[in-house]
Formats: sequence, structure tokens, C-alpha cells
Amino acid sequence: MPKRMWEGCVQRLYDAFWSLLEEKPYARISVSELLERAGVSRGDFYYHYKNLLDLAKCAVEDEAKNWDDLTALFLNFDESDIEVATDQICYYLSSICRQNSLKARRLSALISPHGSMYLVEAFREGFKNYTVRYRNLNLEEFNNLQKILFEGVMGFSTSLLVHLDLLKSLDRAELHALSGHLASMIYASIKIRRPGPQEILGFEKS
Repeated sequence: MPKRMWEGCVQRLYDAFWSLLEEKPYARISVSELLERAGVSRGDFYYHYKNLLDLAKCAVEDEAKNWDDLTALFLNFDESDIEVATDQICYYLSSICRQNSLKARRLSALISPHGSMYLVEAFREGFKNYTVRYRNLNLEEFNNLQKILFEGVMGFSTSLLVHLDLLKSLDRAELHALSGHLASMIYASIKIRRPGPQEILGFEKS
């Protein structure tokens, strides 16, 4: 199959999956209705995927890359003034709560009763893997401290996203307090500065 046709087919399947997940629980989605919604043949579907679970996992992992800006915020916010850093984090978290973008709607569907724990974990793993690839990081070269801190940043990021309902329930003062705690902890334990691709989180390799 030509690359352009292959990419178009996969994207239609992804879009159809997210559309159906907004409408019904994942467990009730069938391959037949997915193909009908996507306008893709059964042969093309099984050319790309083993089954519906395989497609769903790939769709969720692909969607995770759209939230890389949250990791970028934690790694690159103002390092000279903790109050400014707190305001930056607070502004970003507030924007997540307000936005009704495609990625926000899809995330809401994923963490709603329509989703599943398996898909949420696929999102977490996809988010981590994309960050590693996008930032050209070699985790095998990290020392133990770097690995722990990197996992911590990933944990912060994905926990905020997959608990979006809790985040939205906070008032302005609570959201600002949360942002302050995050900024303080990152300053104290990660010693933020703008890292090169092989010296993430401000620590030299050992």
C-alpha cells in the first residue's frame, strides 16, 4: 500500500475510534462499526492491526504526543524566579481546564467511564516514549538519579492529565497552591535549568 494511502487509512481509523469512544464505552465498540465510521475495508484494517485492542492502543499512544507541551513546561519554565514559575504553571493548568480542543475532548473521553485502565496506561506509556524520542534522550546513559527524576516529571505530567476531572474541580486559589507546590518541588529536587538532550534535568552524566 502506498505510504500516503497507508497514512490516510490509519488516521481515519484513529479518528473513528475517538469518535466512537466519545459516544459509548470502549467495551461496546465493535470492529464492524469502527470500519463503517472510518470508511475502511476489513482487509485494510487487518493489514495494519491484529484486532480492536491493537488499534485502540496505537490510537491512544499516538494521541499522547499532542500533550508534549506539558513536559516542556516542566523542563523549561522560568528558573530565576519561583513566583514567575508558579504563575506559568498555574496559567497552563488553567488553560487545560478551559479548553475544548480536539485533544482535550479525546482526553476527556479516555478518562471517562467510556475508557479503560488499560488505555489510560497506554496513554501514560505513549506520553513517556514520545517525550524520549522527541527530545532525543538516551535513558540507558542516565544515572540512577536522572532516571528517578525523569520518571517523576513523567508522573507529574500524566497524573495531571488523567485526573483532569479533579483538576477542573479546584478553585483559583487551590490551583495556584498546587502550582506553587509543583514549582517548589521541581526547584528543590530537579534544580531546573535548560538541559541539553543528554543532560536532562540539570544533572551531568556519571
